[in-house]
Amino acid sequence: MKGTVDHMEARIGRSRRHWSRWLYRIQWTLLGAMFLGAALLRVGWLSYPRAFNLLMVAGLAALVVALLSMLVFMWGLVKGHPEARAAALWAAVLGLAPVAVPLLTVGRANFDVPPIHDITTDLDNPPRFEAVLSLRKPGDSSADYGGEPVAQLQRNAAVYSDIRPILVPLPVAQATALAEQVGRDLGWRVIASVPARGRLEAVARTPLLGLSEDIVVRIEPAEGENASKANEKVSKVDVRSASRVGISDLGSNAKRIRRFLNEMRRRSGSPE
Repeated sequence: MKGTVDHMEARIGRSRRHWSRWLYRIQWTLLGAMFLGAALLRVGWLSYPRAFNLLMVAGLAALVVALLSMLVFMWGLVKGHPEARAAALWAAVLGLAPVAVPLLTVGRANFDVPPIHDITTDLDNPPRFEAVLSLRKPGDSSADYGGEPVAQLQRNAAVYSDIRPILVPLPVAQATALAEQVGRDLGWRVIASVPARGRLEAVARTPLLGLSEDIVVRIEPAEGENASKANEKVSKVDVRSASRVGISDLGSNAKRIRRFLNEMRRRSGSPE
């Protein structure tokens, strides 16, 4: 009999648990929806506009619940209600995840980059996409460079001041072969490599959402007095990286170009 009474009292206790527990339950639901949307986008089962809307709505809702949770937490302090305080604190922490994850993966500084998604080392004559054009889908951003307005935004941004061509002490064909190897090692999917023309085209994916970004590398004989170093032919390397969706790339294309050029310098023995 005593066991039955204890069981009934436990059930009554559970039924009387404070409503604040629904705050972190809602947060887990919203985070689950965001994770599902990101996963479906990454595997191609959800379009970018729909996934973006889902992530935005769920993220904003999580922040609203987090703010409400802080009010509940303060109420719990005043009323001396430990269950409400604990539930509200958990809900507030979970609500910060939609902000913390992008900050950790993208970086705070990259949220201040200009609203462009097409970065190149040659602002006057950007390399053109050819082979990757067949991979683009309706609704993707134009593969044509945006012209002087885009070039001016990149030119005026101090964060992009290091995005410029490099010289490598290799002939064009050899430099192109090296560029292909570097690209593969960086995780690019090479679409076309033509050493005789000094061209390489590839596709890379962003780490978090798996968005496709197209890359073209153009390698030409260097001109002028720097065209010869220790009797070796020297090639100029230009790169262009462009996102297929979105307005701003949050610095992802510039980061990719920097990594590629740094590897080209290191592996080619370039003094620059």
